[in-house]
Amino acid sequence: MFKEMNDTSMSLARKTARTGHLIHRFYQASASCAGGNPLRGQGRVLALLAAKPETTQRELSYVLDMRQQSLSELLAKLEAKGYVVREKSAEDGRVTAVRLTAEGAAAAPALDKPAEIPDALECLSDEERASLEIIVDKLSASLEGKLEELGVDPRAHRLHRGPHRGPHGPHRGPGREPAP
Repeated sequence: MFKEMNDTSMSLARKTARTGHLIHRFYQASASCAGGNPLRGQGRVLALLAAKPETTQRELSYVLDMRQQSLSELLAKLEAKGYVVREKSAEDGRVTAVRLTAEGAAAAPALDKPAEIPDALECLSDEERASLEIIVDKLSASLEGKLEELGVDPRAHRLHRGPHRGPHGPHRGPGREPAP
């Protein structure tokens, strides 16, 4: 069924995977050193509140697709920094209003300015970059075709190996019957 891979092919595949992993880690570390990704965590909440300076905690939870408890923890941190104020609604005590302060507006990420992204491939010449792009495109197209032949969606983020419990209940992979 499977053709044996020789040591050279396996070594090259491992080097390619390792390089992809290192590039990913490089960009993660670069974002962290530059103040983090403005659209994750607290930056994400501040960015949304900058667009709509007063809203409810429930609406934030819905728009950000976050659990109430996780959002509450983030808001507590932002409140401790003086970036937001939370107040119970006078009309309905179950509703918590969230308001961005002047300090929070100043700290909100500027989404209109593109982030300065370091170049992970700066060690390559223009010719090397062009060659690498051709090779990566060819390899990607080949792998996508092979995955499709195996009945796997090459654009899916993970293989479904069976049922697991996610945040919205049990999930079953493609072609599996729902649980009784």
